[in-house]
Amino acid sequence: MHTFFDNNEDECPYYYFDGSYKTLLGALLIIFGVFGVLLNVWLYATFIHSHLLILKSHMLILNLCSASLGRNLLGFPFAGSSAIAKRWLFGSACCQLFAFLNQFFGVFQMIALFAIVLERYLLAKCYRRERTVHFRYYWTLIGGCWMVAVFFAIPPLFGYGLYSCDATGTVCTFLWPSLNSGAKQLGFSVPYVIVCGILPIVGIFYYMGKAIRLEKIYYRNEQQREERRLTKCIHIICVTTLALWIPAAILAGWQWLPLLMFGYRPHVPQVLAVIAPVATEAATSVPVLCYLSADERVRASLLGRMRKQYALLHPERAKLYKRSLY
Repeated sequence: MHTFFDNNEDECPYYYFDGSYKTLLGALLIIFGVFGVLLNVWLYATFIHSHLLILKSHMLILNLCSASLGRNLLGFPFAGSSAIAKRWLFGSACCQLFAFLNQFFGVFQMIALFAIVLERYLLAKCYRRERTVHFRYYWTLIGGCWMVAVFFAIPPLFGYGLYSCDATGTVCTFLWPSLNSGAKQLGFSVPYVIVCGILPIVGIFYYMGKAIRLEKIYYRNEQQREERRLTKCIHIICVTTLALWIPAAILAGWQWLPLLMFGYRPHVPQVLAVIAPVATEAATSVPVLCYLSADERVRASLLGRMRKQYALLHPERAKLYKRSLY
């Protein structure tokens, strides 16, 4: 049976992949990348220049925004231009750096989503017990996101796993190992799948359900109803983001399962190889779009960036000002 790699996997050789698909992939990565950068810079600037960070929950939103923005800044300048050129343009050393950062921000996004959902559950649980969630818990969650992302991005640089080209031969990413790759690579890949994939997804849906149930029971006044709306917005973000990551999960399984069961790396369907990176790039725009549509406080501040008169107002005053305009 034919193998997918016929050349040195540490470089980016030319793979059998239709050039028109590469051009399409590059164009879509640039479009979604530029769109994502604009949206996330808008949200980032709003957080810095408004009063949103007086609410502790918004620290975790800014944390997720940082991961999304970092993923965008990698996507269209490097991956998009290489896909249009039909080959990796930036050399083997930059390939390793790109793959490291791509892995870092990918893990960061997943853990940041889990941290936001966990915070929603902790708030509801502490309210039931008449307690407050202190700042140290927020800094612990944010620090945990960074630590887990660094922990699972560094090992492939030292032989525990491998960074190389993806199925298109234009973008560098984590290369799934076979059973013959040795304990070093398999010993990294299995915990990586469990800790950065399975456990966060299970935790997101588990704590999502627990938070919704507690909020329905205990949240009654107007401020608490705003918290419920924020929780609903965060849940929409999680479900939509995970749905957009499904093609990437299918792509990983398509590459890895034949390696584990049969010992060969199959050709990847060209449509799947295009859809997976484009969908993950599009996922970085989801938080801003959801906050615009569902979170009134964040929406008031975001729209305030377009009106000099109340761009820097407190969120409550911004809402009152907005109503007075109409």
